Amino acid sequence: MTQGLPHITMTARAVRDPELRFAASGTPVVKVRCVAAARKFNKDTNEWEDGDKFWIDVTAFKRLAENVAESVVQGTLINVVGRIKTDEWEGQDGSKKSAPSIIADSVSLALDFDAARVQKTERRASAASDPGGDPWASGGGAAEEPPF
Repeated sequence: MTQGLPHITMTARAVRDPELRFAASGTPVVKVRCVAAARKFNKDTNEWEDGDKFWIDVTAFKRLAENVAESVVQGTLINVVGRIKTDEWEGQDGSKKSAPSIIADSVSLALDFDAARVQKTERRASAASDPGGDPWASGGGAAEEPPF
């Protein structure tokens, strides 16, 4: 569905808290409305002024959706890498409407003005791994070198 779409990298500010929902299949889906605005400092008034604004919805799926819903709130500055597409629908008056949106591959917090604290979440152990053991340990008690 989204193959072949152009890629985009942008920094924008969330204008509302993300909305987390679940597809019929149980897949988490989050949508967050964002705005990117050019700002410039006006030396005459000694104040910052907003320039043109670009409004866009960012959608993420699966674990990324859950992490966005937990980490982003209204006002958060985020970096988004994803595929840009055009959403199309019919308005109440019957006219055709369209707007750009992003299907996110990656979302991160922009640390230009705020600090963030990373909290690792536990991942489910696979059947091949020992959930309580050293992931680098081999059988026989000797540890192998990490593969990097």
